[in-house]
Amino acid sequence: MSRLVAYYEDEPVRTKGSVEVEQLPLADGGAILTSDGEVRANVVYVVVPNPVGSPLHVPFAAFDEWFLRDRYGEALRIVNTLGASSIECKTSRDTRKGTGITGTVKGFGAGIRRNRRQTSLFDYSHAGTGSQPRDPRPLRWPDEPGFGAAVSSVLDNKATTVTINISSTTRHSVKGSLGKKLAAFGFELGVSGESSDAVSLHMVAKFPERSRWR
Repeated sequence: MSRLVAYYEDEPVRTKGSVEVEQLPLADGGAILTSDGEVRANVVYVVVPNPVGSPLHVPFAAFDEWFLRDRYGEALRIVNTLGASSIECKTSRDTRKGTGITGTVKGFGAGIRRNRRQTSLFDYSHAGTGSQPRDPRPLRWPDEPGFGAAVSSVLDNKATTVTINISSTTRHSVKGSLGKKLAAFGFELGVSGESSDAVSLHMVAKFPERSRWR
């Protein structure tokens, strides 16, 4: 479970043990690194461990989008460090939005929703000669399926093609049960979009034959 932290100016919010939020005096947050500037009082942050530095604090409502982008960046770092000669990334976003039209059918309410599939801003391509493979570990997200496997495939098994797939998560929705509980106690959750987006990343990286570097 994610570690949640909130900072207070005068006194902590009384949650009666209903939600697991660590509350600390704002004075203790002076050196804290956040994804959106300075630490703010009463905002719930998700604490992200950093294997090579101080942990990062990401506002609760912004975490899912940030998490997807950060894993995307880590995937690029991994395959580039492994010496990829070409990288192709394609992402798709399924957006579900209400049209604002409602009606009733035999006494039941009905809403019309439309799905729209579009290309996101994560697309990327690269082609070159490749380079001597280096070990990208420690990995920022060692439990992410495909990351550790990609490293082993190239370094240990001399793979020339690696595929990584990443999907978005909705673990920190402001409309979820935890988000509603936090808001009910008066916590701020940060900025979140109103649409429900499912984003998938498909990355294919190719590597030169290992004999080229001997």
